[in-house]
Amino acid sequence: MNAQTDFKPADAAVRDLYYAVHKGLRLANARLLIALGQSDPADDGEVQAVLGKLAQHLDICLAHLKHENAKIHAVVDARVPGGTDHADEDHEHHLQSFIELRQLAEAVAVADEAGRADGLRRLYQRFALFVAEDFQHMHEEETRLMPLIGQHFSAAEVERIEHSIVSAIAPQMMVSFLRLMLGAATRSERIATVTGMKAGMPPEVFGQIFAAVVHPQWRHDDWDEMERVLC
Repeated sequence: MNAQTDFKPADAAVRDLYYAVHKGLRLANARLLIALGQSDPADDGEVQAVLGKLAQHLDICLAHLKHENAKIHAVVDARVPGGTDHADEDHEHHLQSFIELRQLAEAVAVADEAGRADGLRRLYQRFALFVAEDFQHMHEEETRLMPLIGQHFSAAEVERIEHSIVSAIAPQMMVSFLRLMLGAATRSERIATVTGMKAGMPPEVFGQIFAAVVHPQWRHDDWDEMERVLC
């Protein structure tokens, strides 16, 4: 992959399908990379905790990849044949990375104390490579694929694509995505997102989702408390 910054942005009237979720994934990648690097191989609880975080993170990454393949790539390729070929290739590499990372994590989980340090180091290094590849991949989706979508799809069509993605996400996975996206957002973005969701949802549904995202005692407009939990 070759990172390019001299791109033509999509029409500002077209909603960016990548911006918010990619900010969340970048945050999660960075946090986990740091956690893996700081984990003490002699501390059983710490190692098991970071391996659990890795498993959850890979589940989120896989879900995001599947959403893009089914809800974005398929639609784009139907209108612009070959438009997502390069992104598809990256996704294939990601799938292989997920397999390798899970295998390395399993090796750490079953290793004795003497072998755990080496295994954890290998896992950390392999995850660092995945993060580097993922950052570049997300950049290309934002700077090449999203402008292509903006050129060939109307704002209403892009909104329908986004709705099809959101409606296909299971509630618990939605909670995981929201925690990352809201945690990575600016304060103004966070307020706008939550306020918009509150306006567009039945009160009981909104309450259930944000009881899980933050905690049951959180109340709308208590932004400081949300930031304390998520950021």
